[in-house]
Amino acid sequence: MSIRQPLTNEELFNQAPSIFAKTEIDGLSDRYAFVPTYKIIDIFREAGYFPILAGESRVRKQENEGYQKHFIQFRSLDNLLRPNANEEYADIILVNDHSGKSSFKVILSYWRTVCQNMLLVPSHTFVSTSIIHSGFQDNKIQRAIEEVTEYMPKMEEEIETFKSITLSPIEQYALAKAAIDLRFDTKKHQVDPHELLKIHRQEDSETSLWVIFNRIQEGIIRGGIKGKNLETNRHFTSKPINVIDTNFSLNQELWSTVKLMADLHTSALPMAA
Repeated sequence: MSIRQPLTNEELFNQAPSIFAKTEIDGLSDRYAFVPTYKIIDIFREAGYFPILAGESRVRKQENEGYQKHFIQFRSLDNLLRPNANEEYADIILVNDHSGKSSFKVILSYWRTVCQNMLLVPSHTFVSTSIIHSGFQDNKIQRAIEEVTEYMPKMEEEIETFKSITLSPIEQYALAKAAIDLRFDTKKHQVDPHELLKIHRQEDSETSLWVIFNRIQEGIIRGGIKGKNLETNRHFTSKPINVIDTNFSLNQELWSTVKLMADLHTSALPMAA
């Protein structure tokens, strides 16, 4: 298992230079209040959360280079000091860009150490995940961090529920099929749900909802899923999803689908006499 270490500003720059943009892209409204992402990093550090991973979107137009969407993954000091204490860690993801096309987003995520999966909690869970640039104030970021942190215990309870539910083969197949519907155009692409249920490591041999969720998510996001193009009759292997918006959206939709499966299981339990 690789142990994540806090990143310096230089290391962050190497992973996502747009984090350190000095100005916004040309042509934005005077109402747009530019705040460099690196200032937000300092607010997170002061709150006890340190950057461990970063990335940025590729740009099609050269003039957008340096202003594109980027993300930073933060981990609490407590968890950094105890890297082997848990199977998964609650982290906070910051998403931002300097093109005026997106607000700041603060997202709760869970990092599963055994497979290095980053699982994102649906954004509708929170009241203040998006923060517009106009009228930006530091305390809005501080409040967003507090809000996500306050919600962590509830999500940890939800994960424990996922771990306590054992899925039948039929339920595993149904969940994988739902994930395929999210990821692929099923009118064009044919994918066997069993492709997403393959076991890649001993720790993933269990059949709990949590483990099956991670198996499926890994295949959907990292690629390597074999299928057939029904229009060309050719076989294909899916590629990793590197576009930030698509990656995060699929991640959150998968979590919502798994939560629905858990709710169905819970509602199906026999009532006490």
